[in-house]
Amino acid sequence: EGNQANAFALSGYWMPEETGFIPSVSVGWGYNTHSYDDDAPNGAITESQSWTVGLEWNDAFFEGNAAGIAVGQGVMATELEDDTTPDDGNYVWEGWYRFQVTDNISITPAVFYLSRPLGQATASFDSSDTFSQLGGLVRTTFTF
Repeated sequence: EGNQANAFALSGYWMPEETGFIPSVSVGWGYNTHSYDDDAPNGAITESQSWTVGLEWNDAFFEGNAAGIAVGQGVMATELEDDTTPDDGNYVWEGWYRFQVTDNISITPAVFYLSRPLGQATASFDSSDTFSQLGGLVRTTFTF
């Protein structure tokens, strides 16, 4: 007994038989319900969801290299205890390209953008309600 969360998710992917213009596709969706043992305070999350869509191209521009893009929303409130509309839109975009330098070394630069990464708390953080983040990284992979 006590507070409970129930979660359900679906995900899948599809890959073309041959690499080329048509990318592989990955999709995912998650749904959560939240219940409270005692009376939940107004604004408590009773339902949340998440989703993502990703595309990946193998042998992008050159054999052995790959490129990808993705968009989605991390877990976001979709229903609150007091039936108010959640203001929890928080999108994530990502793009990357993997250079296969040698058979054992690859370098992958990536760029990502987070719109409203604090979700509903954005308004309390930034009075303009437009807080966002842009970032990048470079990953180097060595395989032996």
